[in-house]
Amino acid sequence: MFPSQSSLLLLLLMVSCSWASHFLGGTMTFIPRGTNPDGTYRVDLRYKTAIHLSINFPGCFSGTWWCVSGDCGNEISLVVNTVDQEISEDWCQTEGVMTRHISSNTQTFDLRLDGGNWIYNDNSVSNWRLLTHVDLGVRSDTGTVNRSPQTTVIPLMRVPANCQRDFNLLLFDPDGDQVRCRYAVPTDECYTSSDLPNDFTLRESCTLSFWGNSNTTGTYAVQMVMEDFPTQSISLSYTDGSQSNRTSNNTLCKLPVQFAVRVDPPVTSCMEGLYLPMFLSPTPAQGALLNASADQSLEITVRAQATNSTVSELLVSGPSGITKNTTDPGEYLLRWTPTEDEEGGYYPVCFIALGVNDSSKYHSELRCVIVRVGNTSAIITTEPTTSPPLTINLTTTEESTTSPPLTINLTTTEPTTSPPLTINLTTTEEPTTSPPQTINLMTTEEPTTSLPQTINLTTSEEPTTSPPQTINLTTSEIVPELPTTPTTLSTNPTTDLTTHIVDSTTKSSGPRYVVVLRIKVSSLIPLTDDYIRNVVFQQIRLLRSSGCQGWTSHWTSSKDPESPLTTEPS
Repeated sequence: MFPSQSSLLLLLLMVSCSWASHFLGGTMTFIPRGTNPDGTYRVDLRYKTAIHLSINFPGCFSGTWWCVSGDCGNEISLVVNTVDQEISEDWCQTEGVMTRHISSNTQTFDLRLDGGNWIYNDNSVSNWRLLTHVDLGVRSDTGTVNRSPQTTVIPLMRVPANCQRDFNLLLFDPDGDQVRCRYAVPTDECYTSSDLPNDFTLRESCTLSFWGNSNTTGTYAVQMVMEDFPTQSISLSYTDGSQSNRTSNNTLCKLPVQFAVRVDPPVTSCMEGLYLPMFLSPTPAQGALLNASADQSLEITVRAQATNSTVSELLVSGPSGITKNTTDPGEYLLRWTPTEDEEGGYYPVCFIALGVNDSSKYHSELRCVIVRVGNTSAIITTEPTTSPPLTINLTTTEESTTSPPLTINLTTTEPTTSPPLTINLTTTEEPTTSPPQTINLMTTEEPTTSLPQTINLTTSEEPTTSPPQTINLTTSEIVPELPTTPTTLSTNPTTDLTTHIVDSTTKSSGPRYVVVLRIKVSSLIPLTDDYIRNVVFQQIRLLRSSGCQGWTSHWTSSKDPESPLTTEPS
C-alpha cells in the first residue's frame, strides 16, 4: 500500500523538522578500483555523516548524494553502517560505502550532499552542503588514476575556553601529493561560510588552531575543503585522447571535511593529564602508518589517563566494522578486520579520549593513524611504525695482520615519541693481533617526549697483544606520565669499561703502558664532574679487583672535552 500525497508530504515535513539543529558534519574520500570487464571504471567512495540524536531523530543518518556535474556513472551498491555513537552527547556517525561504475574517464564529476540544519551554533551556519570533486584522468607520473587524500574526523570536539588547542587533521595521500586545507566557499561547497571567530586559525597544513579566549564559549560549525596538489607538473590523460596539464598550484580533487567545535567554560589547568586526558604508551603516534591484511584482525591499543577527571569513553571515527572494547580503566582495544574487497586501500582511524568531572567534559587531543591493507601480515600495535631511529655510527681504523670482528648486540624498546639516541664510536688500533670488540647496548625508554642523547667514545691503543674490549652501555629514562610540575629528564648511564693492557705473562715489574681514554659526553641535561668520575672510577676499581692491582689513575678534567682520563700502572 503506497502512501497518499498528503501523508507523504507530512512525512517529509516531519523528516525536515527532525533535521533541524542536528547535523554534525561529514567527510568523503574515494578509491579508484580500475576498469571493469565491460570497459567502465569502478570507483569506491566512502563518506561519513553525523547527527545529534533526539526524540525526533532517534536513528543515525545516511543521506543521498546527487550528481551535480559531469558523468557520475551509476550507483551499483551502497552499504551504510554505524561507526561510533557517543553515549554522553547522543551523536551518531555512520559510514556509507558507495560503489559507482563510470562509463568513461573523459571528464570530471561532482557529487553533492545537501540538507538542513546544522546543530545550533554561534557562527550562524544553518543549511549544510558537502561537495566532492573527482577526476579519473591517468597521471603521467604514476601511470594510474589519481587517488584522493584519506582523512576522517570526530564529529564534535571540545576545548576549554582558556586553553590553546591544535586540531591536527589526518592528511595522507597515497600518491604522495601535497595536501592542503581551506575554508569551504559558498555556495558550491557550502551554503554559507563558517565565519569563525578570530581565535580560530586554519593553516594550509590542515591544522585548525584555537588560541584560547574566555569570551569565545559556544558551539561552532567548521566547513573545510581538503585538496591534493602534485609536487611537480604532470599531465592527466583520458580515454578520448585528450590531456590536462596540472602544476603544483592546480588541484586534483576536492573533499569535504566538516565538523563542530564546542568551546567549553574555562578549566583550572590546561596541562594535559590533569583535566584534559593525555594519551600514553602504547598509543600510536599521530600519523602512524599501520599495516593490515585482508581477513586478519588488526588491533590498536589506546591508553589515556587524567588525574582530575575520569576517562569514561573513547570516541572513534574509522572504517565501518571497527570495534572498541575497554580492557582496563582508560585503556581501549580497537579491532578491525578488513575484507578482501578493501585490499590495496588506505583507511584512516581517528580517536579522542573523553574525561568527565561531575558535569564537566574534557577532550584529549585528536589523534589519527592510517591503516594500509596489503599483502603483509596484520600487526598488533604496541608502538608506532614512525618511531625515530636509534643510530650508531662506528669508524674503525686498524693496521693489524688479522683483524677480528666488531660485534654489536642491540636491544631497544622505544616509546610512542622518543628522539634518537646517537652514539659515535671511533677506535684506532695498531696491534699485531687485535682481539674482537663487543658492544652490548640496551636502551629502555618510556618518556612522553625525551631529549636526544649523544655519547662519543674515542680509544687509542698500541699494545703488542691486547685482549678483548667490552663496553656495556645501559641508559634508562622515565618521565612521569602525569606531571604536575615541569617535566624533568633523569639520565642514569652505567658504563662497564674493561681494558687489559698487558698479556697474562707480564708482571707488574714489566714495561709500563699508558692508556689514554678520551670520553666525550654531551647531553641536554647537566652532568657533574663527580657523576662522570664516579661512574668511570667505579669500573676501574672493578678492574683492579679482578687482578690488575698495579694500576693507578687520575682525573684530569671533565669540563674540557679534550682532556683525557689517564690510567696507568703504578
